[in-house]
Amino acid sequence: MTKSVFYNATVVTPITGGVLIPIPQTPTGLGVATVIVDVPNIVPRFVEIIATVGIQGIAGTGSYLFRIFRGTTEIYYSRVGIESAVEEFALNSIQHIDANATPGSHAYTLSVEKITAALSASVIGPIEIRASVYA
Repeated sequence: MTKSVFYNATVVTPITGGVLIPIPQTPTGLGVATVIVDVPNIVPRFVEIIATVGIQGIAGTGSYLFRIFRGTTEIYYSRVGIESAVEEFALNSIQHIDANATPGSHAYTLSVEKITAALSASVIGPIEIRASVYA
């Protein structure tokens, strides 16, 4: 039977408009939130990472990319599109299961970068990331 053995969360801002962080052009990603978890030395072990990020499209149409890193290793990415004239605001939820985490303390970081050069967009909040370890 699987059970939760560790949980941690980071809330950078719980509201829309809590920050105004321009999204940089790829390949320069911007880490917007980090959560640290302790993974026990038991088998099986899984880390579930869930993040929520609010984005505002300022001008243009295009896409941006979310990445999740365990330490410096990229373990997940997801591409999202936005049309700032039609859908100026987007609330993104990202979820990933890390089944390859080694025992020990790990920092999971969520980063964002825009893929389309003509797109102008910012992270405006909310920004939250949480991780649960299951064994």
